[in-house]
Amino acid sequence: MKLFKQFLLLGFCFILFGCQKKPFDYRNKFLGDYTFVTHVHSVYGISPVIIHDTTYTNDGKIWYGSDENKVSISFSGGGTSEFTIYEDGTLEGNGCSGEFESTTKVKYHCGYYSPGGSTTNTITGTKK
Repeated sequence: MKLFKQFLLLGFCFILFGCQKKPFDYRNKFLGDYTFVTHVHSVYGISPVIIHDTTYTNDGKIWYGSDENKVSISFSGGGTSEFTIYEDGTLEGNGCSGEFESTTKVKYHCGYYSPGGSTTNTITGTKK
């Protein structure tokens, strides 16, 4: 019986500390592989004003950020952004804000503005 308890304890420790995800971390439910759809809306120029709209799709990943309240979002084409994430799923950082609409869907907006124009990116991610 003593040997069984030792194996049980060893197994529990392996499960608790052997996983890549951190146990009991509120970010766990949001982590994983995603498909991201980005809609880019740009307006620039004075006369004539030029409007550019495009949409593209990338695979990516949401994973732990550098601090306990951060996540990193990376795209397959390159580029990683880090966001502060709150327990309710709200995201902010890098000129962006948004939220996890569920544990499998995230949506955030990033705006870049200058005297000559502006660009707004709306990114929607769906967990695979």
